[in-house]
This record gives sequence, structure tokens and C-alpha cells, in this order.
Amino acid sequence: MREAKDGPPNRELYALLHLSPEASDEEIRKAYRQWAQVYHPDKYQAPHMKEIATENFQRICEAYEILSDENKRLIYDIYGMEGLTSGLELGPKLNKVEELKEELERLRQRKEQEKALAHFRPSGTILASLSLPQFLEGDGIMR
Repeated sequence: MREAKDGPPNRELYALLHLSPEASDEEIRKAYRQWAQVYHPDKYQAPHMKEIATENFQRICEAYEILSDENKRLIYDIYGMEGLTSGLELGPKLNKVEELKEELERLRQRKEQEKALAHFRPSGTILASLSLPQFLEGDGIMR
């Protein structure tokens, strides 16, 4: 589920339910019911077909869960799956599209910084034993 860097977000969930991005809540509900009946795992006896049906059924359920929730759908429409998996939520702090975009960009930059720092961050430890009385006697700080 990739999207072009500056292009529109991926529309895979809409395609999965055979819907347009402008679909109403009722159209989403009807499409989900239709495809859930087609791919319900209990309809298939052959193990191979049951596996395929189970996988498709789970994808349809996930698509419905996202598209039927107003906030998740808005995030998906703006940023695709990346926006949903980044942990952003609309609410009192993020209630406008611009605020959502800014927060997602901050999260993306933070992840990139953490990745870069992981390559340069030291990961060893040094143990030092210091004895003030020995230092005062002239033995030095380290032995």
C-alpha cells in the first residue's frame, strides 16, 4: 500500500469494496454486506478456497471498519494507510485537516531522526571505579 510522494493517497480500500471515494455511508454499508456474503469463509468447503475467502473477508472487514468511521476515513482520504498506522487521531487537538497534516509531518520527521540517530548512537558502557581516598594519596583517579 504505497502512494506517490506528492500524489493522491492510495484508494485500495475503496477499490476493495468497488466504491468511489465519494461513496455515502449507506453505499459503504451495502457494499460491505454484499462482499462479506461473497467471501464469508463458512461458504467454502475446500481448504484452499476457504483460506482465500478468509483472507479476502478479513480485508473487507478492515476496509469497512476504516471507511465506516468518519475520523478514520478522513485520515485515510488524506494520507492513506500511513496516516492510520502513524497513530494520529482526530479530536480536540487535531480537528482540522491542516493540523492533521502538520502533526503527521512532525511524526514522520521524528521517525527519520530516530532512524538516523540509531546508526550513530553509542551502545556500549564504561565502568569506572573511583576512590577519593586513593586519589588524595596520590594514586590518581583511575587504576
